[in-house]
Amino acid sequence: MSDQAEEGPAPGPSEIPQPDPGTPGTTGPAGEAGGQEPIADRDVAPAADPPGLPAEQGRRRAAGKDSSPGTDGAPAPEQPVSFEESSAVREQHSLLKSNRGAVNLGPTGHAVYIESMYSGDGGPQKTKVQKVSFPEDVVTAIYVDVPGQAELEGCLEQHHVMVLYGEEGTGRRATATRILTQQSRPRYEISALYREDADVIQGVCDQAEDVLERKHGYLVEAGAWPVTANTLDRLAQLAVGADAYLVITGSQSSFPGTADDDRVFEHTRPDSLEVLEAHLKALVTRHRHHCRRDEEDGGPRCDADHVTRFLDRVTGDEQLRSTLGLARSVTGVVQLARVLAENIHAPDEDLGDVIGRWRDWLRLLAREMLGLDARRDDNGAPAPHHQAFRITYAFFNGHPLSDVVEAGDLLSQIMLPHFGIAEDDMVNHMAEQNIHRLVPQEMRASEAAAADTRNTFRRALLVHDELLHSMLENTWDAYGRLRIPLLDWLDLLVGGRGPGRERVRVRVAQLVGLLMGHDFDFVYQRRVGPWARSDSGVRRVCAALALEMAAAETGAADRVASRVQDWARSPGVALQDSAARAYGTSIGLRDVPATLTELGRLGRKPDQVVFSSIAFSTAWLFLAGRVEEVMAELDRWATARDEYLPRHAVRTMLALGRYTVSADRPGRPALAELALADDRHAELLVTLLNRALITGETSTRAWNLLARWLPAADAEDNEDLAKLYEFLAPRIFTGPLKGRARFHLNQVWLPRHKDSTTLRRVLAAI
Repeated sequence: MSDQAEEGPAPGPSEIPQPDPGTPGTTGPAGEAGGQEPIADRDVAPAADPPGLPAEQGRRRAAGKDSSPGTDGAPAPEQPVSFEESSAVREQHSLLKSNRGAVNLGPTGHAVYIESMYSGDGGPQKTKVQKVSFPEDVVTAIYVDVPGQAELEGCLEQHHVMVLYGEEGTGRRATATRILTQQSRPRYEISALYREDADVIQGVCDQAEDVLERKHGYLVEAGAWPVTANTLDRLAQLAVGADAYLVITGSQSSFPGTADDDRVFEHTRPDSLEVLEAHLKALVTRHRHHCRRDEEDGGPRCDADHVTRFLDRVTGDEQLRSTLGLARSVTGVVQLARVLAENIHAPDEDLGDVIGRWRDWLRLLAREMLGLDARRDDNGAPAPHHQAFRITYAFFNGHPLSDVVEAGDLLSQIMLPHFGIAEDDMVNHMAEQNIHRLVPQEMRASEAAAADTRNTFRRALLVHDELLHSMLENTWDAYGRLRIPLLDWLDLLVGGRGPGRERVRVRVAQLVGLLMGHDFDFVYQRRVGPWARSDSGVRRVCAALALEMAAAETGAADRVASRVQDWARSPGVALQDSAARAYGTSIGLRDVPATLTELGRLGRKPDQVVFSSIAFSTAWLFLAGRVEEVMAELDRWATARDEYLPRHAVRTMLALGRYTVSADRPGRPALAELALADDRHAELLVTLLNRALITGETSTRAWNLLARWLPAADAEDNEDLAKLYEFLAPRIFTGPLKGRARFHLNQVWLPRHKDSTTLRRVLAAI
C-alpha cells in the first residue's frame, strides 16, 4: 500500500485519567475542614423503555433507576464532577476538532497556551510514551515528492527535529515518513509515538532517555496540545543528544508562535495527477502479472501494450482531470486510481460511469455495507445482526471495540424485533472474534492505517472518516420505521455506566446533533428537548453537545442560538442549566460578551447555585482564548452585591486553578501568570482565593490548590512566582485565615517539602 494514500486520523487516547479528588490530610484545625461543592450529575433513565427492548433488558434498566426527585420536582443536586476530566473527554473524543486559544499576557503581547498538568497524585502526569513501528512496505511504497522536498530533508538532517503542518488529506504524515526514511539507520527504523491520556510531546521531553534510540526516526502527531518554539528547542536538544530524528505533524494552530521558525514548514499537497499516474501505473502493472484474460476468454491480451494504452487513455481524459479537483485528500486520489485499475478492461465509453461511481463511492459503500437486500449468511445469522453491528461500528469510529460491542449488542436487541425476530431467538453475535466477519474489509481501515493510528487497544477504524456521515445518512433515510428506536437506543447509551462512558456520551450527543441536520424539529422534539428538560445532568450535557454539533455541522447555527436563548429565558430550572452548559461550547463563542451577560444573569438565580454549569462554561470560554473578557466578568461577579454570583466566580477560579501556562512549564499556574502580568488580575486572584478559603463549600479545594502552587515555585526558573506568592500572602490570609495558613504551612506542607524556600518565605510574610 502507499504511505501517501493511507493518511489515517490523528491518534486518540482510549481513557482519561481520573481527576484528583483532593490531597488527603490538608484540612485545617478542627471545625474548619471544607466540604465538596454540591455539584453533580445524576443518571436517570427515561420513564419508558423503547419499543422492541427485551423484557429482561428493561428489567435490568429499571432496577438501576434513580427515581428520587429533586426539591419540588427540580433537578437533584449534583455529585462532584471534574472540570478537567469533562473538558479532556470532550477535547479528545469530539468529532469537532479544535485547539485551545492563546492566553495573552499583558502589554508585551506574549501569548501562552494553558494545559492541565496534574494527575490524581498531585504531580505531573507520567503516562508512558509508547511506540508503533511502521511496516517496511509503508515507507517503501509509492510516494510522490511534494514541493520543497529536498529542503525538508535537509532541515531534518540539520536540526533533527522539524514540523510539517497542513490540513488533513494533504499527505503530511506520508511525507514525514518518507523524510524520516532518508535519515534513519537502518533505513526503515521508524515508529509513531503516542501517549494514552496526555500530551505526547511533553512525554517525549520527560522520557527521552527511554524513548529515543540512536539513528531511529519518530513521527509524532501534535493533536490538541500546542507545541511552542520553546518546546521545539527542547526537543531538538534531546534529539541531537540521542542522535535521533523527529517529525511533528498537525494543523497550523497546533504550533503557535513558530511562524518564523526555520524548522516549521507548511505541507503542500502533491500534484494530484502525478499521484494518480504513479499509483495507477503500479496497480495496473500488478494486475497484468496476475491477469489471465487472454487464456480464459480469448479477448485482447493484457500485455504491456494494453496497459500503456489504458494509462494514456485515462490520464489524457479531460473529464478525469477536472474530476481530480473534487478529491478532498490524497487518499481520495488513490481511491480513484484503484477504481480505475479495477476497470482496466471496461470499454472506453464506460469511463465516465466509473468516475461517477468514484465520486459517490462513500454513499454507495454505505448502502452496500448496510446490506438492505442481504439474505441470511452461511451460518444462518439474520442479516439485521450484521446491519446493527455495521451501523454501530461506523457510528463509533475511533472508539475501542469494547464500546462498539456493547452498543452493537444493545442496538441489535432493539432492531431485531422490528424484523420479526422473537426475543427467544436472539443470541449475542457481537463477540469481538466475529468483527472481521461482521464488518467487511471494504469498510475497515487497512492494517497499515491501523498501525499508523496507534491502534494498540483495537479500535473501530473506518476506511474513511466521512463514511460515518454516509452511514448515518443512509441509516436514517433507509430505516424510517426505526428512527424512534434509533433515538431511544442513543438515549440508553447515554444512561449507561462503566469505564469509558463519558467518551460514549460525547459521541452519542454529537450523533444526535448530526441527525438534526436531517430533521431538526423531529430530533429536537424526540430527543434533545427531553434531554434539556431532564433531571439527569449527563443528559443536559448531551443536549448542549448535540446543539453544538448541529450548529457547527448542519448549517443550523441560527436555529440553535434561538433554542439556547429560549432555554435561558425559560422558568424551568433544568432548561436554564442546559442553557448554561450550552454556553460552554462553541455556541457561546459566537458572541462572547452576550454569552457572559447571560451566564451572569443565570448566576443570580438561586436554583442555579447547586450546579457547576455556570462556572464550567465560564472556565471553558477562558480556555478557548477569551481571557480578558472572562477575567473582567469574574471581577464583576466577585464584587457583585449578590449572594450567588461570587460563588460562581470562586468555582470558576478553582476550575482553572489546576491549569498551567504550557506543557513545558508545568510549575507555572495560568492564573498566577496572569497575576504577574497585570495588577488587576492579581487583585482578583486575592479576592477569589480569600473568599474560597473562608467559605466552607470550597475551602478544602482552595487549600489543596495552594498546596500545589507554592512548592512548585521552588523551581529554578520560578523565582518570580515565589515573590508573587510572598507579596500576596498577607492580603489573602486575613483574619482567621492567618492562623489556618500557619497551621497548613507548619504542620502539613513544610513536613512534606522540608527544603521549600517558597513555603518558608510565605510563612514569614504572614
